Amino acid sequence: MSENEILGTFIIAFFGFFIVMLVVGLILYILQAIGLFKIAKREGRADLAWLAWIPIASTFLMTLIVENDVHKEFRGKLTLIYGIAFAASVILSSFIPFVGFISTIIIYYAFYFLAKKFSPNPILHLVISIITIGIAMPISIFIFRNREAIIHDEQEPIIDSPDM
Repeated sequence: MSENEILGTFIIAFFGFFIVMLVVGLILYILQAIGLFKIAKREGRADLAWLAWIPIASTFLMTLIVENDVHKEFRGKLTLIYGIAFAASVILSSFIPFVGFISTIIIYYAFYFLAKKFSPNPILHLVISIITIGIAMPISIFIFRNREAIIHDEQEPIIDSPDM
């Protein structure tokens, strides 16, 4: 084989890989959009469900869906915190390394509470999503779309007092 044939083969293989990744990414995007759209409608956010189809807005929709389910310190503020972190990562990531991970961590945090709401194994969904670098997240969200919310009993732990 000559250099030109090797180079041509390499270019064809590269474009083939690029096309396959583009198709896989598009499929994952559609699965996540369908899942978030249905979840948002069911959770009383039908007015904002269309945001599931807009790439960056869909992450804001996910934080809005779980805004009342997160830890008390973040309730009502998670979307604002994510917005600030996202803006900071866009502006500062070229100057300060790893700033972009802050918004990614917040999305994983929101995904955990979404998984907790619709799955008996939220940690499993979170770990698989982290291991696959987020590729499993759209699949999990698509799976959650038809599930009913799980009601978690958030009782304080019972501590025996010395009087007993």
